Amino acid sequence: MNKITLAALIGLILTGCGGGGGDDSGSHQPPVETKPQLVMGTIDSINNNEITVNGIPYQVNDVEYANKPLVDGIALLKPKMMVELTALTKSNVTVSIEPTMVGIASDITDNTFVVNGVTLNYKVNPKLAGEWVMVSSLPVVTDLGLGYKVLSVIQIEKDDFGNRYELEGRLTNLNEYDHTFKIGASTLVNFTNADNFGKIECGDDRKGIQCLIDADKQWVEVSGEMQGDIFMADDVEIDSDDAEGQEVEIEGIITDINSDKTKFTLNARNQFTVNHQTKIEYNDQYVDKSRLAIGSFIEVEALNGVAQEIELDSDDSNVSGFREFEKKGMLANITATSFTVDGFKIEIDSQTFVDKNEKLVDLDGSRVEVEGVIIGSRYVAREIEREDD
Repeated sequence: MNKITLAALIGLILTGCGGGGGDDSGSHQPPVETKPQLVMGTIDSINNNEITVNGIPYQVNDVEYANKPLVDGIALLKPKMMVELTALTKSNVTVSIEPTMVGIASDITDNTFVVNGVTLNYKVNPKLAGEWVMVSSLPVVTDLGLGYKVLSVIQIEKDDFGNRYELEGRLTNLNEYDHTFKIGASTLVNFTNADNFGKIECGDDRKGIQCLIDADKQWVEVSGEMQGDIFMADDVEIDSDDAEGQEVEIEGIITDINSDKTKFTLNARNQFTVNHQTKIEYNDQYVDKSRLAIGSFIEVEALNGVAQEIELDSDDSNVSGFREFEKKGMLANITATSFTVDGFKIEIDSQTFVDKNEKLVDLDGSRVEVEGVIIGSRYVAREIEREDD
C-alpha cells in the first residue's frame, strides 16, 4: 500500500474560481490548480455513503484495500477503522483501508492479546480468540522501545480482505544472508519470497534487498502469511516521509525529538522542523516549544516539512510519560547493554541509534553527545554522535 502517515491529513485545497470584478470581464483568469490531498485518520461515523473522519464529512466514491478495489466496499467500512482518503474535494473520495495489523487474535488476557506475534496492550472480547481482526494503532515509545498505541480492534471476514496477514512496525536485526529481519522486539520476518518476486519497495531507485540495507529502525510494512512464529512476507515496503514537500495536517504521537526541540519525528516516520514562527497551542493558549516531548499526542499543520502550528492534545498530552535527557562527555566502559559518559551510566537497547552509521565501539574514548529518554530510573540512549569540534 502507498502509506502516507498513521495519522490525520485533513487540509483540503479547494478549486479556485478565478477572480475579478466587472472591469476584468474581458480577461480570462486561469483556474487555480487543485492538488490531490490525502486524509488519514479513523472513521468517526458512517451514514450511507458518507463517512466522517476527524470531524469532517466526505462522500465516498469507492473503497480499496492493498491497492485493489473492494466489492461492496462501503459496507465493509466500520467506525474506528484507520483509513486514507484521496480527494480533490470532499465529495467523491477514494477510501483506502490502512490497518497496522491484520491477522488472527490469540492469547487473550484481561488487558492484552496477540496478533502476528505482537503482544498488544488493549482489552478485547475473549470471543475474538481464533478470529481474524484488523488493528489500527499509532507508534508510541515504550520501555521496550517503539510499540503500539491501539486505537481499535475490529473483527473481519478474511475473505473480504484477500486472506492475507499484514504487519507494520520498526525494522531491526536485518540478516541479508538468511533473508530475515525483525519487526519490533518480537516478530521474525522472512522476506525470501518478497525478494524472489521483486516485491521489496522503498520509494526510490533502489530495488530488492538494497532497500533494506540502510533501513534499520525505519518503519516497514509487510504482507504475507504467518507460519508458526515466523511471518513469511511476499511483499515488503519501507515507508518514507511522504509529508515532505506537501501542505499537511497530521495527527499523531511524537516518537523522537532533539534536545533543543527544533526537530521532531511524528509516528516514527514524518520529520518536522520547529522555528520561531511555529505556533504551539495547549488548552487554547500559546505555549513554549519546551512542552513538546516524546509521547506527546499532537496535531501539526506544516508546509514543506516546517511546522506552522502545533496543537497539543489536552486530554492525552503524553501517552508515554517519559522525559528526555542530554549528556556530553567522554564515552567509555562499553558493554553489551550500556556505556558511560564521564562516568555516568547510560543504557542501550534496540532503538539506540549511532550517528553516521558508526558502531558504538568506534566511539570508545571519544567525546560524544547523547540524547535519550528517562524510563523510571534508567537513562536509555536514543541517539549517540561525536561531539562537534
